[in-house]
Amino acid sequence: MAYLLNDESFHKMTDYIYRKTGIFLEVDKHFDKLAKYIDARAKVINADSFRKYFYTLRFEDKDGTEFQELMNAVTVNETYFYREKEQFEVLVDRILPELHAVKSRTAPIRILCAPCSTGEEPYSVILHLLEEARLIEERDIEVVGIDIDSTVIAKAKLGKYSERSIHAIPAGALAKYFKKRTLGFDLIDDLVGTVDFKVANIFDKTQMRQLGKFDVIFSRNMLIYFDDASRKEVVMTFYDMVNVGGYVLLGHAEYMSRITSVFKAKKIDSTLIYQK
Repeated sequence: MAYLLNDESFHKMTDYIYRKTGIFLEVDKHFDKLAKYIDARAKVINADSFRKYFYTLRFEDKDGTEFQELMNAVTVNETYFYREKEQFEVLVDRILPELHAVKSRTAPIRILCAPCSTGEEPYSVILHLLEEARLIEERDIEVVGIDIDSTVIAKAKLGKYSERSIHAIPAGALAKYFKKRTLGFDLIDDLVGTVDFKVANIFDKTQMRQLGKFDVIFSRNMLIYFDDASRKEVVMTFYDMVNVGGYVLLGHAEYMSRITSVFKAKKIDSTLIYQK
């Protein structure tokens, strides 16, 4: 099948995506997916060539809707509740009590999940806070989830999850915080809306500044999709966003020491965390 996209235009497109998002798409892994998307989208906007589609994307997409559609198509959103659960345990057992002891009692502790996909990670934070119980009775804690994909943010706001998403939740917590439906589970009404979900591009400095400062940032398994330069840019953005004494938590396959030395590494049991 002949696509509008060819090898030359693939590199033009992926260079454009890289400059705007830091995401690097490899030709052997992503050509067919991107080509099929562009063919389908070109029909919608009446573009009969890659040149016309690319022109629309670059110069006529004033509100960013077309680029948002593109990013929704190419980003991967694979997650589930309680993934790498040791980090949530370290959060409630060690990090939050430490922050609670040093921060003004009138100031909330703010936690960012970037990216948050369909909400399993930030809601895992909420569930661990509820199960721990003590701290949330004494202090306001705000949880914010961001993702570049507007489709997954819309799903996150609904609080509806598949069997696969909830498979690692202990039975007691599942019964307490979810309602079973015919196909999957819904968060109970009291929990829907306890996370502030937003569409945001980690490489958009204005969007990131508008989120404000945080005490804890979860960013797990995002940096593996970037090259070295983009990883460093993201980490330095996190450095600017996290309060002094705050923490960044990465995925198990990601190591801050390979990116920058601005954070101090701490090991709690088998979990590495990084402090400003």
